[in-house]
Amino acid sequence: MSLRPKIVLIITLVVCAYASLDHLIQRATVAPSFEALEREEAREDLGRIVGALENEIEHLDTRCRDWATWDDTWAFVQNPTEDYVRSYLGPEALAASNIDLLYICDSDGRVVWGRIHDLERDLDLSLRDLPRESLAPNHPFLVDIDAPRGSALAGGTDGIGERALRGTIAGLVVTEQGPLLLSCRPILTSAREGPVRGTVIMGRLLSDSLVQRISARTAVDFERWTLDRSATREHDQELLDQLTSTNTSVVRARDDELLEVYGTFPDLNARPALLLRANVARDISARGASAVQYALVSTIASGLLLLLVLLAVLQRMVLAPIELLTKHAVAIGKTDDSDARIVLHRGDEIGVLAAEFNGMMTKLAISRAAVVKTARSAGMSEVATGILHNVGNVLNSVNVSATLVADCLKNSKLSKLQRLSGMVEGHGEQLGDFISNHPKGKHVGPYLGEVTRMMEGEHASITEELGVLNSGIEHIRSLVNSQQAFAGHNDLSERVNLAEQLVLALELADQAYIEGEQVQVEREFAELPLVLADRHKLVEILVNLISNARQATEAGTTTNPRIVLRTRLDEAAGRARIEVQDNGIGIPPQNLARVFNHGFTTRSHGHGFGLHAAANAATEMRGSLSVSSDGPETGATFVLELPLQAASQKT
Repeated sequence: MSLRPKIVLIITLVVCAYASLDHLIQRATVAPSFEALEREEAREDLGRIVGALENEIEHLDTRCRDWATWDDTWAFVQNPTEDYVRSYLGPEALAASNIDLLYICDSDGRVVWGRIHDLERDLDLSLRDLPRESLAPNHPFLVDIDAPRGSALAGGTDGIGERALRGTIAGLVVTEQGPLLLSCRPILTSAREGPVRGTVIMGRLLSDSLVQRISARTAVDFERWTLDRSATREHDQELLDQLTSTNTSVVRARDDELLEVYGTFPDLNARPALLLRANVARDISARGASAVQYALVSTIASGLLLLLVLLAVLQRMVLAPIELLTKHAVAIGKTDDSDARIVLHRGDEIGVLAAEFNGMMTKLAISRAAVVKTARSAGMSEVATGILHNVGNVLNSVNVSATLVADCLKNSKLSKLQRLSGMVEGHGEQLGDFISNHPKGKHVGPYLGEVTRMMEGEHASITEELGVLNSGIEHIRSLVNSQQAFAGHNDLSERVNLAEQLVLALELADQAYIEGEQVQVEREFAELPLVLADRHKLVEILVNLISNARQATEAGTTTNPRIVLRTRLDEAAGRARIEVQDNGIGIPPQNLARVFNHGFTTRSHGHGFGLHAAANAATEMRGSLSVSSDGPETGATFVLELPLQAASQKT
């Protein structure tokens, strides 16, 4: 297996191992955090249900207070009249107030007026704890702010009596007709003065319609059960024991799409009376799973990108030069062609090796010529044979040294540096916190030092091999006195995206000044195929055109300076067009033919070389550069055309 496949295999294995480890860490840390957040949100949803029920009780208590502190009610208890009943106690009035229960009792507990009517089912009801005729004087729903603390109404520590002394009872009561929201208020005048003439008892059944309204208002689907046999049948005893003993919510997962959060709601005596269950969609955990999957895909994509970049860098910086040098040395060793040269314009060890190799071959050619001349003149062909044999040994030594250098690079510790790079890139903006606080981050510095020492060892090995090479050719150096330098020519044409090069040229031409201060830049980029061109020359042309357009708009008189960068496709001519249009100072007709001449310029500090060089560069790329303008103060349009056929002919 050659060096390139080995490096590809090693880096691929490192990327796969890192992606797998990162995915496991994500699943172990990120996913549970999303699930914990989801459970917390579920508990908050249940809290909104409890708050909504408390608001319903508070609203009912406010309505009960309004009835109880009304002069008409105060007078009605003393002197019941049909007008009051007909006006305020009719079915329509109670339905409008959304009241299922209303009792008006005097101070002795006699029911002056009372009715229990289920509005949802339109059905009259009765409750054993609220007889129609009268209530016992010590009934817990009767309030009297003037009652002594030791009376039966106070009730000692039952909870209701203490609230009664404060003039109000409000909360939840479980009845044989279902849960009932209840409020009891003493009957006073509108000025809230006594004497107390009785109690107003007002209630609202926690019906299915009320549950639906609360669900719609809180945007939380929930159900309720009374803590009796019905709740026991629906749910296991362990859940009920946990809720009633700890008074905390319990979250359970029904399936992958729904969470169930259970809680209780207290009655008037602060004892759990209702079992509540909120059904919450598992959107957060689903997003967490998506985030983990996205992180995996992102890690793999980043790893592949890094793999490609590293391979490209290694190919350009190491593998290709080593392969070229090795093939060249092997070919010379086989053919004994001392005129062959290798061109590597580099300043590193490989460049030094190539230069020394070329120098050695130059010296070898001179030495061979001298030996041949000597052999011919003196008839000493054996000497020439011996020298050539020694030169062959030197070539073998060079080949061995080149092979050792390649092996050293093949076994490089680059994978360790790759692992460190992956760890650093994986933490992004939290890199500082990771290095300072994370247990693994604290090892980054020592780890980097270890890798540096390893790379220093590799550098020392390569330097040592180069020293061996220099020693091997020392005896040839004494025979020659000059060294010939060679230079090569590289074809820099490549397939480029014209829109991307326009954006790059805009940045190089001081885009921040154009867009931020004075000139508005508009981009009209059409869909174009890739074009074969010298990217550096192309960017140089575009920078010149954009800079000229900026200077033209600055010198113009328009109040809204503007530059338009446009790409078009001329299919009929088989050419791609780049247009740089401005609304600046414009070009007089007599100057249009001279714009691209060397030395022509209209600016006091100009040199007249930029557009001339741009036109020449366009011609070298088999394209053309032209300009059009309607005259002064009308702006100008520069058009660069490049052939499309060349791009399709080269793969």
